[in-house]
Amino acid sequence: MTFQPFAPLPALAITAVLVLALFGWAAFRDLKSPATSRGEKITWGRRAAILVLTLFVATGPSVLEERSEVAYINLDVYFVVDRTGSMAAEDYDGNKPRLTGVRNDMTTLMADFSGARFSIISFDSTASRQMPLTTDTRALSGWITNLNQEITYYSAGSSLDRVREELSMALRQGATRNPDNQRIVYLFTDGENTTDTERLSFAPLAQYVDGGAVLGYGTSDGGRMKTYDPSGYGNSKEYITDWNSGDPAISVADANEITALGNELGVPSTLMDAPTDLSAYSDGFNPELITSEGRRLVTVPQLILWPFTAVIMGLLLWELTWQTRRAARKVG
Repeated sequence: MTFQPFAPLPALAITAVLVLALFGWAAFRDLKSPATSRGEKITWGRRAAILVLTLFVATGPSVLEERSEVAYINLDVYFVVDRTGSMAAEDYDGNKPRLTGVRNDMTTLMADFSGARFSIISFDSTASRQMPLTTDTRALSGWITNLNQEITYYSAGSSLDRVREELSMALRQGATRNPDNQRIVYLFTDGENTTDTERLSFAPLAQYVDGGAVLGYGTSDGGRMKTYDPSGYGNSKEYITDWNSGDPAISVADANEITALGNELGVPSTLMDAPTDLSAYSDGFNPELITSEGRRLVTVPQLILWPFTAVIMGLLLWELTWQTRRAARKVG
């Protein structure tokens, strides 16, 4: 037999000591008299049995059982998505926004790694983990479908430093919790960096990365970007303006930055201005091969509560019957 406590052991132990101490004091107070009847002794014995069994159930008595289950795929895929305003630049596949390519490529990669776990980290003015590692592809598809650039009013320019720490944290947590899993990172960006400071290197993250790619979007000629305001108060058909010239701002993809990011992470990189076959960036990670066995035996604890709870219920009914008769005698 093993145990799966319903509360942390220290808290359970402290609670048990306090409850047993109070119970012992109450029992001693009622039973210390030499005139204590046999019925009262039986009553306190019954109550003691209820208390001990309840505390025992709280420890989660279990037996270990072997079960056959489908082995999970030990492959974690991280999608890191640039949502800054520049990703709305209309220089992908003609005059489509760069995010159009991102949506299509995320959908393709999700299908390529069917059965893997996926996580989404996005960054704009801030970085956040939009979705923890999950196999829920419906939720993933919903996020991809609704992917848009950040709200223009809150835009603070482009900086890859914003996502570095969030990605580092996610990868380190994944490596700690599932050290045998393989981790693949796909960074979707145009490489643009509008800050004056030199960005931090992504090289320290490479130790946690087993594959993936830096997928760049846009052209060296650049494209205009429409504003985005989901509230409906702004005009999302207007183009973002260059504050210096007053003309529509132009975002140019930074091919050198995309290459540098790939080198630092130890993964290939590419700059795309049209739909591209991504098979070269997913080869070698066949989820069916990464799963070593189709099924596996696992040992899981199975709670066995019903025998003890049945006894507790019987004792409680006995206590209720006794209390009812006692009250009736007092009334009579």
